[in-house]
Amino acid sequence: MDRTVSALMRRGVAFALSAVLAAGALGAPAAFAYAAEGNAADTPATGTPALDAPAPEAPAPDAPSADGDATVDGSGGGAASNSPSADDVPAKPAAKVATKVSGLNRTISKKPSDTIKDTIKVSPAGKRTVQLQLYNGAAKKWKTRATFTTNRAGKVTLKYPADWKKKNTTKWRVVVKATDTAKKYVSKTVQVTTYNRSTVKLKAKSAVIMEASTGQVFYAKAPDTKRQNASTTKMMTALLALERNKLSAPVAITKQAATTDYSNLGARAIGDVTTVKNLLYMTLLPSDNGAAEALAIHTAGSEKAFVALMNARAKELGCTHTSFKSPHGLTRKGHGSSARDLAKIARVALKNRTFAKIVNTKSYRFTTSRGNSYTMKTTNKLLGKTAGVRGVKTGYTDAAGHCFVGAFKYKGKAYLTVVLGSPSSDQRWSDTKALLKYVKKYF
Repeated sequence: MDRTVSALMRRGVAFALSAVLAAGALGAPAAFAYAAEGNAADTPATGTPALDAPAPEAPAPDAPSADGDATVDGSGGGAASNSPSADDVPAKPAAKVATKVSGLNRTISKKPSDTIKDTIKVSPAGKRTVQLQLYNGAAKKWKTRATFTTNRAGKVTLKYPADWKKKNTTKWRVVVKATDTAKKYVSKTVQVTTYNRSTVKLKAKSAVIMEASTGQVFYAKAPDTKRQNASTTKMMTALLALERNKLSAPVAITKQAATTDYSNLGARAIGDVTTVKNLLYMTLLPSDNGAAEALAIHTAGSEKAFVALMNARAKELGCTHTSFKSPHGLTRKGHGSSARDLAKIARVALKNRTFAKIVNTKSYRFTTSRGNSYTMKTTNKLLGKTAGVRGVKTGYTDAAGHCFVGAFKYKGKAYLTVVLGSPSSDQRWSDTKALLKYVKKYF
């Protein structure tokens, strides 16, 4: 019996061994060869493998493995699957940075005999393409007129083509082309103003033509030279009086005001009462020094305090060559203004309707509380005689010469003219008419 069992066991081992070898030949995993030994459910109680258990099939050579790779040529190497890996997804391009331009002048004023060069710096730097474009108002389009290339540091000097010399004003812009890493840049409008497009024969020492709506100067002769400016000073006096008082406010005439040099108030006016409105007419039409003094004292309490207000207001208006020492303009050391500054003051003052109405008036009459009557006429000899003239203020002293700040309306636009230091009253008007001719020629 023992021999029989022993023989059977030897036969079982031999059978199992042959099964293992057969499975290996078929390509089954080696682990399967020992499954019969390790799984009691699939093995007879005697330890002999079940003869009817189907042998497992070997996986196909190109079947995908658990991690998604396929076996190639039975070598176990991985081939690309149908699903893209992280390395196969294209990376998003880096966002472009903004292009910046520094040093660009947006307001340029030149004579046609000049050239315009403007050096700018572009960031990010490198060789960047820069276009200078001109606006065509008729076509409502921008047209490239010149192209430049920056140096490696991003700097370039723009040279404006001569198109600007042919008009009073032209509009330009700067365009920097985009690169792989930087965005396109388009500047705001650069306005070029051409002044002194032709020679104007003047005997005045200083002169200006300014467009009232924009403040652009189209003609200039020594525009920023500070000079004694006589009664053109009274424009600022009137402006402050209007800004700080009601027209109906009563004003008591002081002795200081009544006895001011070159005043028609006279001693009879001392202690008399009139209104701010009446004194404004008297200040601006016949250019009465006493009326200007009366307004100053009424507004600020003293001439000194009022002069401080005048200079502060001039500074607010951008008057850089002006220093007032009195409210009337009589010659005093250090007193004076420039042609450009006076145009600036007139430009603001004319925005006040009452001021604009007064300086466009040829005559005026009023009576004081005591019954004193004053009749006056404007010193502006062009008012009512030269079409388009709307004011503004004359001035004369020996130190200042003959001066005039004028307002002129032409083709729907307002222009300011200033002449300072003309040698005579007649020449003052001739000089002004020459400036008006310039306006008619180019506008």
